[in-house]
Amino acid sequence: MSSISQVERSLKYILEERANVLARETGCIERQRKFSGADLLQTLVFGWLSHPEASLEMLASVATLRQVEVTDTAVHQRFTQACAHFLHAILEEMTSVVVDADRQVPLELVNRFASVVLEDSSTVALPNELVTCWQGCGGAPGEGHAAIKLHVRWELKRGSLQGPKLTHGRTSDRSSPFKEEPLPAGSLYIADLGYLDWGSIAARRAAGSYTLTRAQARTLYWTVEGKPLKLDPLLPPQVGQTNELWVRVADEYRYLMRLLIIRVPEEVAKRRRADLEAEALRRNRPLRQRAWELADWTILLTDAPAHLLRLQEALVLLRERWQMEMLYKLWKQYGRIDEWRTGSLWRILCELYAK
Repeated sequence: MSSISQVERSLKYILEERANVLARETGCIERQRKFSGADLLQTLVFGWLSHPEASLEMLASVATLRQVEVTDTAVHQRFTQACAHFLHAILEEMTSVVVDADRQVPLELVNRFASVVLEDSSTVALPNELVTCWQGCGGAPGEGHAAIKLHVRWELKRGSLQGPKLTHGRTSDRSSPFKEEPLPAGSLYIADLGYLDWGSIAARRAAGSYTLTRAQARTLYWTVEGKPLKLDPLLPPQVGQTNELWVRVADEYRYLMRLLIIRVPEEVAKRRRADLEAEALRRNRPLRQRAWELADWTILLTDAPAHLLRLQEALVLLRERWQMEMLYKLWKQYGRIDEWRTGSLWRILCELYAK
């Protein structure tokens, strides 16, 4: 969808007509007195959009823009389980409106592919009491039992954004809700190590698309002929030096991919090792020794041939993932989707969905 008028019509339909329908279907609005579904939705969405830390009084003042006169107590009383279900349903409909630019970006690298798709996720921790709604991974005793994971796909050629789709926080990235959505033949899929799934990579290639990923430190390699291959002798000794060869990976699949290696500057390796130490401390787990040893190199795998994707070009595309990180930063740092001014469980969910 590329026309501004089309987007406007779609969003207006959801914010007005669908809001009233879904409010009744979810039981959020049983008998309209002051608030209609559209009134309530727009009060919360636009109230927290303007002021991420908006109080009940501020939300009540936003309602007057809809010619609705309510008290802060009346707003508070709307934060029920039914209201949370209503806002979740609205969120799912809103994120179905995918906006594309009317023209592709004029970059030869990305235009070699039918689409260039990046996928990533981020987690929002919730109070443990919400574990019956959204299950987390657990962690330290009494912590991490409830969380929501937000999944997003971003297409580089036209800027279309899919999501966020919500799953339990404990959901593996390899079980992403986008997993079964096919890509156009000739596409390039880029994701972080959490999404590394050899079966999915093979399925994408069989359907005519390609994958670009970092290699896991514990990855095993074989020659094209199937003989075991040691990684260490292939690692370039000097900063900036590269190596590239076709290999087979994954014990079960012995899948044919290009191995791309470059030696990184010392300051990059130091940052990586600091990140590994911080991760081990945060997760209360031993330091990943093999990852520590390989921090001096960037090691990539792709099944795209060299005439479509050279090593330096692969590095350029992989760096585009920082824009996904900026999106989550925008939602959390500026939209404050992971902050709330209440201990009420249903209000917390209402606030998260509305934001």
